[in-house]
Amino acid sequence: MRVGVVSDTHGRVDRAIKLLNQLEPLDLLLHAGDYYRDGRLLAEALKVPVHAVAGNCDFETGGPEEEVLALAGKKVFLTHGHLYHVHFSLQKLLYRALELQADVVVFGHTHVRYCQEHEGILFFNPGSVYAPRGEHGPGCGLLVMEGREVKPGFGP
Repeated sequence: MRVGVVSDTHGRVDRAIKLLNQLEPLDLLLHAGDYYRDGRLLAEALKVPVHAVAGNCDFETGGPEEEVLALAGKKVFLTHGHLYHVHFSLQKLLYRALELQADVVVFGHTHVRYCQEHEGILFFNPGSVYAPRGEHGPGCGLLVMEGREVKPGFGP
């Protein structure tokens, strides 16, 4: 299963489509918030199912703040990250992931790419499509789920 991952699109659907097209084929798309409605627009444009969560810039969207998904035999916890103060530490997010017995955590909010394992859980942030921070430009992520493995990677 090939899962595209974006976060912090902030209305730049055009840029997200361009980045995600480079990862095709995709079976599913995860949008980790800011702007929730962009998830639906991306699903329509790319013709893939999408799971999206609301972020701190999603006012009155009605979208969920977190979602737990069963994908290819793995439990994936999708959240924006602002509720767990990920700008300061991943500790609260780790506690929530352990509570949910997640295998993978997909989050955004920091606008910085991140891929690291903590206590056997993969924490994955694709960075930002709109306003990336750190040494990388606008980007997206890819999770390839094969058998019992999850292979993370970043798009352009």
